[in-house]
Amino acid sequence: MTILFPTKGLEAKERFDYWQDVVGAQFVPTTNRQLSDDCFDGSLTSVTKGTVSFSRIRSLPIEYTRQRSDDHFDHYFISLSFCAEAYVQQGDRLSKQGTGDIVLYDSARPFTASFPKGDDQVVLGIPRPLVMQHIPDVERYLNRTLQSHAPLSGLARSLLVDTCNSESTSSSISERLNAALLDVLAVAYESAFGGHKPATEQRREQQVEQVKRFLLANLARSDLTVDSIAAANHLSPRSLNRIFAAQSSTVMRWLWQQRLAACHAGLVSGRFQQVSVAALSCGFTNFSHFSKAFKQAYGVPAQQLLTGA
Repeated sequence: MTILFPTKGLEAKERFDYWQDVVGAQFVPTTNRQLSDDCFDGSLTSVTKGTVSFSRIRSLPIEYTRQRSDDHFDHYFISLSFCAEAYVQQGDRLSKQGTGDIVLYDSARPFTASFPKGDDQVVLGIPRPLVMQHIPDVERYLNRTLQSHAPLSGLARSLLVDTCNSESTSSSISERLNAALLDVLAVAYESAFGGHKPATEQRREQQVEQVKRFLLANLARSDLTVDSIAAANHLSPRSLNRIFAAQSSTVMRWLWQQRLAACHAGLVSGRFQQVSVAALSCGFTNFSHFSKAFKQAYGVPAQQLLTGA
């Protein structure tokens, strides 16, 4: 179902406060600032397909600032810009977007998004485990502009728009479309930003990939700990924590996300016929805890994906 939030029809003095409440509820709480003296006007439409929200947002010039980190909002945002000029600042990286450009950033970290000539964009809110499943090097691409003329950018842009505008389908079909979109984006980002890496970065990435392969091969093991994972990969616990910290994560958090992603993929594909079997097969031993974590990560109960509702 598509939800519409227009500001027209409201008193002029009420519009901006209303808009701040709407944007905070739909995305993440932000402090907003008008960048023009005109009476504020904006509209937002939103539809959820599978576990991904697609929002079209338009407004007069505005700036959004998220001032603190909060893992409760554990989504990545992917924005397709229709603006003449837009900026996102996150960490030490400032990206600029024009019409047709795409940018990916993290809802759980502070950021500032500015639209000095007016806001017009499609924003996808995607659960972190789903992004990491399809874009493993997501940290390398955070807040880098995938320009409209970059190789494969046009394909990614077309697929994003088509997925957003497609007719409503079952959760399982929607998730397959979402997965295809993320796979294309992953290839487009890799093509645009692959390049040569310093030797130290290559070594760290090799270590991380080694650990990740080990974890993916042992998702069903509920006895994994930082110490046992480090020992199995010939690393000290401190080194293990350090290489994952470079990706703004921890090894146990990454393992948890991959277990959720494996359950999600198994339910969508029909490999599992019972949610409890999916949870146990991926290393979860506390079913209540799993159910709560799955709903928080994907926005829907695991049972809903099983039934294809």
